[in-house]
Amino acid sequence: MSSVTIALGSNEGDREHFIKEAIQSITSKVGHLQFRSPFYENKAQGFESQNMFLNGCIVIQTIMEPHDILVALKAIESQLGRVKNHSRGYASRSIDLDIILFENKIIQHSDLHIPHPRFRERNFVLRPLCDIQPHAIDPVSCKSIMELTLECSDKSELTFYELK
Repeated sequence: MSSVTIALGSNEGDREHFIKEAIQSITSKVGHLQFRSPFYENKAQGFESQNMFLNGCIVIQTIMEPHDILVALKAIESQLGRVKNHSRGYASRSIDLDIILFENKIIQHSDLHIPHPRFRERNFVLRPLCDIQPHAIDPVSCKSIMELTLECSDKSELTFYELK
């Protein structure tokens, strides 16, 4: 069994519904839920949107390989109505699922980079991840998630959001 950390985000439609459905689909198709972070609301970053994002992280235990997990996550996104923006840039989305960590492995493929290449720059990923795995180590920087959270230059405001 391998430990996999997945970030979840939504800022379009019924965000809470999409988050809950994504977690349910991940646990039925990818692996057993080990931890679920609190969720936070924050403004969109990298593009203009009136809709607030809802973000959090989960850790699952799985027997699947990283590329197979990626394929499953993309299928779940599609099933939940995500339409890929093929232009260069960010856009609103019903659901966004990203593999952040896979054990302590570093994986560099054309379609898959683990650890996620920008997670160290994103407070909306680090904060919920720190809530559930403060002592996990980023295999690239060799720093703990807590250290990365404290050092993160992204100081954007996050508001605790209780899933109903």
